[in-house]
Amino acid sequence: MATMATSARAPVTVEHATPSDISDLITVWWDAFSDDFIQRVYPQTPDGRAWLERAFARNMAPEDPEPGELVTKCLIVRDPADGLPAAIAVYHVVPEGSDAAQRSWRARWPTFEDLPDVKGREDVLDSFFGPMEKTQTYLLEGRGHVFLEALGTREAHRKKGYGGALVRWGADLADRLGVECGRGSRTAN
Repeated sequence: MATMATSARAPVTVEHATPSDISDLITVWWDAFSDDFIQRVYPQTPDGRAWLERAFARNMAPEDPEPGELVTKCLIVRDPADGLPAAIAVYHVVPEGSDAAQRSWRARWPTFEDLPDVKGREDVLDSFFGPMEKTQTYLLEGRGHVFLEALGTREAHRKKGYGGALVRWGADLADRLGVECGRGSRTAN
């Protein structure tokens, strides 16, 4: 856990999400990413929920990855009143020299062939993730980096410094690793 002080606010604690948080992470996700386009990317349906459950479970991978392996970090800030996740960040730590297939959204996100509601949206997923991947490839040219794929805060918890603490966590990680840090997706704070 990392505690980050924000000006004129109580310190905000950033921690790794755990498997027991998955149901609450989906609640945060759907609250933070609720516009029409994002609903097409991450549908609020039973299949959409199953896909997000798989994604979050996958993002809680072991702390000891193989050398050269892309690592995903799913981080949260909890509501101090009830202890439930109020904000989420998904970071990817991309090793130097990783190839495009290793960095692709299809490698980062779980399969969905058995989820008709998601499988039917493959063109939407490609149009959402594709431009970000092209930009990242162009700008970073295979250099190692940390990138923020998603940052969201439940509407009731916005403007409390939670998103800022999650962004600082990623920037601090990049500094410790000696690599660049950037945003890979849109944010909702």
